[in-house]
Amino acid sequence: MRYEEQEFLKALDLSYSYRLAKQMEKPRTNPVLGFRTAGSKAEFETGELLVREMKEIGLKDVTKDRVEVDVWEFHHALLSFQDQEGKEYRFQLGAYQTQFDTHGPREFSVVYVGKGTARDYEGLDVRGKLVLADINQRDEWWINFPVYQAKLKGAAALIAVQNQGYGEVDDHALNAQDIAGPADAPAFSISRADAQILKKELERGEIRVSFDAKSLVREKGETYNIIGRIPGRNTKKSILLSAHYDSYFSGFQDDNTAVAMMLGIARALIKSGYRPKYNLIFCAMAAEEWGVIGSKYDWSTGAYEEIFTARPQWRGQVIADLNFELPAYAHGRKDGLRCTYEY
Repeated sequence: MRYEEQEFLKALDLSYSYRLAKQMEKPRTNPVLGFRTAGSKAEFETGELLVREMKEIGLKDVTKDRVEVDVWEFHHALLSFQDQEGKEYRFQLGAYQTQFDTHGPREFSVVYVGKGTARDYEGLDVRGKLVLADINQRDEWWINFPVYQAKLKGAAALIAVQNQGYGEVDDHALNAQDIAGPADAPAFSISRADAQILKKELERGEIRVSFDAKSLVREKGETYNIIGRIPGRNTKKSILLSAHYDSYFSGFQDDNTAVAMMLGIARALIKSGYRPKYNLIFCAMAAEEWGVIGSKYDWSTGAYEEIFTARPQWRGQVIADLNFELPAYAHGRKDGLRCTYEY
């Protein structure tokens, strides 16, 4: 092993990265579930934390690059009802990037619409009601299809039950992904366990519930990508290390651990005294999960804006981007590398 590698490994502190990943969980828009989404106050607060952290570990030229995004703030979604035996239920719901504010608890009727296709709505009047629909986003279709169908039928909002498929791990788990659709087609998610209670009650017919939700979307807001640098011997070329710091839920796995790992690498390189051949640029990206209303290609908005608006000069200067995603993967000790065809 080379001397530089030995010094780097001596300087590496995994407990530093773990502490930082846990610290990043604290800013949140939803006090129970978490969420620091594109342009939200929680995302801004996390960005400020990362600015301080980059300066503290000794990165040079630490800057906040402003980029324009559509903003989403998910504050809460609570559904409660009383069954015919008088038992009270209260469910926490997840949400998607759509506009819906009840301004406090409001009463709604709930209707079960199967998979939420046009055929499932035949003979049903759902105008102004909440519709409950099953979805399997891996084997069938993405969330935006049943959501838009609910909007066309005049529903107040759709509540999706993840029926196996993409990202669903447990009956009590909540799920949420990006939504490629209009902001005025409201959508929320419910766990399979909670949905089963609702479905059992719906077997007797339409039911009334209290729904208190606040999910806000605002066009043309702003957020910040956070940049720090280790100068290289050749300052005309750079290698980029990147990871996103927005998140759904607490974000520990996706993607706090990646940001914390990236800064752990930077910290160890600086402490070891290593001077790279090329500039090493460490970039914590905002708005990876979402940031554009009504676009089919709504992922990686923060990264796109960084290259095309904030720092177009990077094109041709950055010879590689090592982007870190989900390094705390739960299933085994192996991880995967994806790269461009040329590599």
